[in-house]
Amino acid sequence: MNLAEILVYTDIRQLHQIANHYGCECNPHSKNELITSLLSSLRHRLTIAQEVSQLTKEETHFLLLLFLDRRTVMSLEDLLAKAGLALDGIKERKQEEARRYVAASMKRGWIYPIKSKAVGQYQIPVDIREPYLQAWLENWRKEYRMLDLVEIDAYRDEGTALCDDIMQFLQFLQQEPVPLTAEGGMYKRHQQQLFQFLYVKEEPLLPQKWRFGYGLHFDLYPDRFSLLYDFCYYKGWIEESGGKVGLTEAGRERLVQQYEDQLYHDLIRFWIRLYKKPIPNLPMLVQLIPMIVAGGWVSQQALTQTLLDWVKEFYYDDSFQVLTNRVCKMMVHLGLLRVGQDQEGNWLYSATYASQTWLRKYNGFTETTILLGDRHG
Repeated sequence: MNLAEILVYTDIRQLHQIANHYGCECNPHSKNELITSLLSSLRHRLTIAQEVSQLTKEETHFLLLLFLDRRTVMSLEDLLAKAGLALDGIKERKQEEARRYVAASMKRGWIYPIKSKAVGQYQIPVDIREPYLQAWLENWRKEYRMLDLVEIDAYRDEGTALCDDIMQFLQFLQQEPVPLTAEGGMYKRHQQQLFQFLYVKEEPLLPQKWRFGYGLHFDLYPDRFSLLYDFCYYKGWIEESGGKVGLTEAGRERLVQQYEDQLYHDLIRFWIRLYKKPIPNLPMLVQLIPMIVAGGWVSQQALTQTLLDWVKEFYYDDSFQVLTNRVCKMMVHLGLLRVGQDQEGNWLYSATYASQTWLRKYNGFTETTILLGDRHG
């Protein structure tokens, strides 16, 4: 429902709270005047811009978590979880603070209780989401300079190459099963033999037992191939048995099928579900980063200055490594970002078609976490 429809059914007490928050001058005893005044204020561009500019870092985090989530109805538990995530650095009285954030959002006119038998359900007006997000984005653009494409010497757009490499991997295993080491990984010579056929060249890992948390085989293979391997493993296209990894019947069936966009979409969803546990803010970042880099090139420095406060370290990965290697780099591999360098060698990012079309319709917030049984945690 849009704002006008929701306000008609909103309790008079909440209407008064919203009117007081925005300083609306109207007859408080007339619900019709209250609604008319609130519609004018809540939709006004300057009102929204002023409201966004006055938010704290934690309140802004909550705003983005709320409006980037495409659900129009959420439970109280959903809202408290978002508030808790925004307040992650504030340990004391966190639960009480989370409830205060939800109450403050009601006074701001962001969320409204649903008048039905389902107690604890709240709705977000569909027509205020985009104005608030654009207001935040306009504030961001005032602070950081967008770069023009002509300043980029070269850039990389991997598109759906990861899907092509899935087929290459399955074809590689179709020849014969590949032996595994005692640790459970393909021998280095087999990796090198396979990697030369892949779109993006990677080098086999040196022994690094500290690598864990981003999938079952993350300690055995480089980042991109680790995701590719785990996806095939999760889909049941490959199996590890008798000290070898080989193709299953389902894998053979996949090989004879033609490419379809669903494979690409499933791969992106798999990545989000797999990485969501070590990176709780990943669904927000996946939506927010393409929005920031749409229409131009944005430096890695500008992104990190903006987003690092919302990215937690994960064991041996500090916040910068999580953001650049586990989020941005993987979004490039998944065709959701382009990456380039300027003349000074600074890394720059730009949005792709996929991030501006399909991703804008997709809601990673509702995805459940996949646990593949990480070897070290």
